[in-house]
Amino acid sequence: MSANTANETKPGPTAEEIEANPTAVGVGTAGFDIGPDDDADEFERELWATLATVPDPHIPVSLVDMAMIYDIEADGGEVTVTMTFPCMGCPAYEFILDDIRAALRTVRGVEGVEVEVTWDPVWSKEMLTDRAREELGDAGIGL
Repeated sequence: MSANTANETKPGPTAEEIEANPTAVGVGTAGFDIGPDDDADEFERELWATLATVPDPHIPVSLVDMAMIYDIEADGGEVTVTMTFPCMGCPAYEFILDDIRAALRTVRGVEGVEVEVTWDPVWSKEMLTDRAREELGDAGIGL
């Protein structure tokens, strides 16, 4: 699983960084790893890179930088995304799930996408990457 504890802070990877550097993993302020594991294969890295382009519909930050994507697993062409939401009553819940499925279905080799929602660990703003914090600040959204 890609959500791990660490003590350093660095921005989450962009889609380009994931593509260019197979070990690109971002760590949010709370030490929450973002991105593929070090042992992830090229297909899994492409899945992460694709989701790094999917924005939260409410704010100009990707779901990956928002630390909403906890893990991506691929078994052949069947992909399972484990994710969370910042709140249980998220009004964009179905839109986000549809966006994830639609984005991943564009990746060669993906035959099906299942999205599992978890509330453990509970999402918090401390999980945001530095990139997310900067983009939110640029958009006039305070934390």
